[in-house]
Amino acid sequence: MLLGAPWRGRVSDFDGSTLGPRVPPHHRAAEVSVLGSVLLDPDLVRNPVLVTLNEEDFYLESHRLIWRAIGILAGQEIPADLTTLSAQLTRTGDLDNAGGLTYLMGLADEVPTAAYAEHYGRIVLEHAHRRALIRHAGTVMRHAYAGDMALEDIHTLATIPPALEFGEDDQSVAVGDAMRQVLHEAETGTGSRGVSTGLKDLDGALGGLQPGRLYVVAARPAMGKSALGFQVAAYVAKSAGRVLGFSIEMPATEISARLLAAEAKVNMGRLGVNRIGDAAPGEALTERDRQRLRASTERLADLPFRILSKSSLRLQELIGEVRRAHAREPLKLFILDYIQLVQVSGRSADNATARVTEVTTALKSLALELNIPVIALSQLNRGVEQRADRRPIPSDLRDSGSIEQDADVIVFIYRDEVYNPQTDQQGVAELIIGKNRSGPIATVKVTWQAPFVRFDDLAYRSSHA
Repeated sequence: MLLGAPWRGRVSDFDGSTLGPRVPPHHRAAEVSVLGSVLLDPDLVRNPVLVTLNEEDFYLESHRLIWRAIGILAGQEIPADLTTLSAQLTRTGDLDNAGGLTYLMGLADEVPTAAYAEHYGRIVLEHAHRRALIRHAGTVMRHAYAGDMALEDIHTLATIPPALEFGEDDQSVAVGDAMRQVLHEAETGTGSRGVSTGLKDLDGALGGLQPGRLYVVAARPAMGKSALGFQVAAYVAKSAGRVLGFSIEMPATEISARLLAAEAKVNMGRLGVNRIGDAAPGEALTERDRQRLRASTERLADLPFRILSKSSLRLQELIGEVRRAHAREPLKLFILDYIQLVQVSGRSADNATARVTEVTTALKSLALELNIPVIALSQLNRGVEQRADRRPIPSDLRDSGSIEQDADVIVFIYRDEVYNPQTDQQGVAELIIGKNRSGPIATVKVTWQAPFVRFDDLAYRSSHA
């Protein structure tokens, strides 16, 4: 159903100075054609487009009354013809307001064939949606003029337009059809393999990044969650297509510096001090470093990877930006750094648990809506530091159980060298798959090359030892 109450009256500019009164968008001939077609062929009430029509989608009051009566008859499995329709309108006392018996007879006469009912139904829906948008814009304008709503709430309201329903497709899927598809993919090996993370062992455990799934990467500070997340995002951009990122902690230049150091295998510390002009002897970039950085810049400069630059975006603004980016050209991945810093509007704003719940629910819905994988980075509670075994578990996720509930996959990062300087696991990170909705939990060991802010497969380190 389209948002808002049925429109009655005329649209005018709210400051009364520019647009003047205007007649709301409508198409009388299309409305007549829909009603007349149903009288000619009552089975059309099951048409996938006409079934989405509500009485308020009709502009004229008489047509709303007629469509409501047709709906009542359909609910009783009574075909709508001149006799049954006039009887129903008489029972509700609406016959005269609907134009009377003469008007009903004229509806069918104005439509020579019912073959184009779906086409006219789409026209009625399009004009109904235009009216709904005008009402929505009017609501935004009234609040903006009145100043009775917080600015960020008005902005959020403006970014959530009425739903557009044209009824093109049946949104249900037969379970039997889905089973046959699963069997075919299993027998032929044609199922989705997911987008590669760039880490073979992690791909083996997860099956790659699957569309429609929410992946949460969580760790304590300095474990490398941002490095892992953006490294994977860059690899997806290289191998699969467009990626959009959003970080509240790091500007695009810092993310790019990390990616450049990882690609070029140049010490991030050298790159950092050279950028600010404070390089001491021995810390300066070598000529070999410069050559590697130039070559890597050439390889990465044209990556289809963009970072949203406005770190103050609230949740609904952020979701709107991602949707618009996907509409311009389909995305292969969206990455958020990180969940707990995203701000929301309304009652959830001052409650950390409610805020995180709203964020994770929106991210999961976004992954399903756009049919892309979404990576969201997350903090962990400090309680993990108090245990003898400091490997994270799902209950360590900070501020909300909703992260565990909404995420399809949760990957924790643990590096023993952070807590045990004498460990024999120097330069090794454990990617602990603490939740995997479509597979087993597991632990994947990878190398952590701290100077380059880079993760690699263990086999890579062995072959380059």
